[in-house]
Amino acid sequence: MRLGYHALREMRMRLGILLVASATLCAAFASEALSADGARGGGIQLDLPSGWSKVVPARPERVDDPRTVLVIGTRGVEPIETVCQVYSYRVPADGAAVVVIGWREAVGGSSFFPLGAMKLRRGTFECYPGRGAVGRVTRRDRDYQVNVMVGDRADQATVDAALAAARSIAPVTR
Repeated sequence: MRLGYHALREMRMRLGILLVASATLCAAFASEALSADGARGGGIQLDLPSGWSKVVPARPERVDDPRTVLVIGTRGVEPIETVCQVYSYRVPADGAAVVVIGWREAVGGSSFFPLGAMKLRRGTFECYPGRGAVGRVTRRDRDYQVNVMVGDRADQATVDAALAAARSIAPVTR
């Protein structure tokens, strides 16, 4: 059976519309999946609160193990020069950052600082004068230290988002 010119043209047009609609749906689902996954690095991922972004880890050459594997923060969080590993980021007075450092092998001690018990305190980090919290976890036989730094003028929503992001640490699915 042969199709006429108009029938072929209509089929091509419908096929084109179907392809465009499919591509649009795929792009929408891919975008949603990326935002739902959060930030990834070093074999782990964190939920990314609204308005937060992944921050380029500071790269102190002198530190090999543990090393910074993932950093997220509010607007204005950026790497700075310092001798401290955790406080290697400028944290705005109204902002917050989550810095995850990891060891190549399990070193133990994760039960001493559970994520659920994280509380903000001054003096948590040697070089950071603001409020901070720390937790330790083991994921896939590797130990991670999850560090939260919060500026002095950060509102409760920012504090809650930082702690929730820190507690969301999970291994990246392969």
